[in-house]
Amino acid sequence: MQTTRNRLTTRTVEVFDDLNGIDPSWVGIKSLIQVSRTGTRADKPSHQVVCYISSLIHTAQEFTYDIRSHWCIENCLHWVKDVVFQENDSKIRMGNAPANLSLLRAIALNILRRNGHASITTAQRFLSHDLDKLLALVE
Repeated sequence: MQTTRNRLTTRTVEVFDDLNGIDPSWVGIKSLIQVSRTGTRADKPSHQVVCYISSLIHTAQEFTYDIRSHWCIENCLHWVKDVVFQENDSKIRMGNAPANLSLLRAIALNILRRNGHASITTAQRFLSHDLDKLLALVE
């Protein structure tokens, strides 16, 4: 059971390694994982079942850790780049420019976090009109 952002969530993870009946063209699959989440969202009951495939053979506890770690990356990096830095709205789509700008956004994010800014939105507001503060971050 876990409480996150005023939500109480219970996760049940099941691992299936008997893959009889799985299409043999899916080469490398070693495990099927089912995660059931039960809890509340916006004070309403919720239930969600999510399935994963893996080339690893792990216990349910190990897959629980791996899946939570994946979502931490998704929430800490990709969500910030998509929502705060508006990466998905970028009109730059030619050649290496999209990859280069994505890398620059990741570097900026790391610089802000290493300088104690937990909220990237607040950091942007704080630094956007003060070139001296901005330059001090990279000195």
